[in-house]
Amino acid sequence: MPEQLPEGNGIAADYPGDVGIQNDPAVVFADGFEEIEDDVMAALGKDQKGNRWDSCANTVRITTEPEHVHSGRKAAEVTFEKVGSHNAVKKFKPGFDTLFLRYYMKYHPEYPGCHHTGMLILAGAPGITLAKGSATGVVPDGSNHFEALVDTLPPRQDSTTPPPGNINIYCYHMDQGRIWGDLFYPTGDVMPEENKWLFAENFVPRPHVSVERGRWYCYELMLKANTPGERDGRVGLWIDGKLAGDFPNLRFRSVDELKPNHIIIVAHSSSVRPNQTWWYDDIVAATSYIGPMRMPDSAAEGKR
Repeated sequence: MPEQLPEGNGIAADYPGDVGIQNDPAVVFADGFEEIEDDVMAALGKDQKGNRWDSCANTVRITTEPEHVHSGRKAAEVTFEKVGSHNAVKKFKPGFDTLFLRYYMKYHPEYPGCHHTGMLILAGAPGITLAKGSATGVVPDGSNHFEALVDTLPPRQDSTTPPPGNINIYCYHMDQGRIWGDLFYPTGDVMPEENKWLFAENFVPRPHVSVERGRWYCYELMLKANTPGERDGRVGLWIDGKLAGDFPNLRFRSVDELKPNHIIIVAHSSSVRPNQTWWYDDIVAATSYIGPMRMPDSAAEGKR
C-alpha cells in the first residue's frame, strides 16, 4: 500500500506571501515574475534581466494588471492569436527522484477551452525536449523520457461540464497505450480505456474536478520516479491544498540516471478562439510537498 500523501499546509506555510521560500532547503526554484523588467519573457530567458527561466517559446507576457495578479505586482499571461505553443522551461541538473510543482493559475472568465494548459514536470535524457519526435509522440523506453502534465480536456458540445473541462493528468510512461500520453482522471478512468488496470487494487477513486473560470486556483503536481525494475512510480495532484488525484503503480524508468529535471509552463492550441487567455503566478518547485501560499496577515485582514 503506498504511503499516504500530505494535504493542507506544506512548506509554504512557513513563508507568508512566499517571501523567502526560495531559501528553504527543499525548494529548488521559485518565481512570482516580480523581477522581470520587460513586458514579454525572452526566448533565452537566462539572458534577460530578472527572468529565472532558461528558455521561452513564442509569447509569454508579463502583466501588471492587479485583477490578473495573484500576489505581488506581476504575473505571466498567455493569449493565443495563432495555432501553436507558448511555454517557458526551467532545467535542473541532474534532477530529482521526486519533484513537487506548485503554481497558481486563472482562466479568462469566458475561456472556451484549449488543447493543453497548465504546468508539466518532464524527465528528459540529454537532448530530449517537448518537440514532436523527441518526447511528444514517443513512447518512453525507460531511458529517454517521462512526464506528467496537469491538463484539461475541453468538454464535448453535449457535455454539462463547462470549460475548461475536467482536470486530468496527461502522462507519458512505459506502459502507455498509444504513442501519445495516457489521460488519468481522479475517478480512475483512463484514456485509452484498456489501461484502467494500471493503478491496481489499492487505487482510491475520487470525484471529477473542474474549476471555475475567472478565479485563481492553487495547483500542485508531484512526479515520483519508480525504482528501476519496480512498479512504484506515482503521480499526485492537489487543488487548493486538497488531494484531488493519486495515481500509483506506475513504471517510468529503467535506469537511475533518468530523473524529473524540467518544469514547464505549457500552452498549446490546435485551434484559435476568442478569450483563449490564462495567467500563471507564484510558481514553486521542491523535493517535498509545498502547499498553498500563506497570505500575509495584512492581506488576510484586508479580505475579511
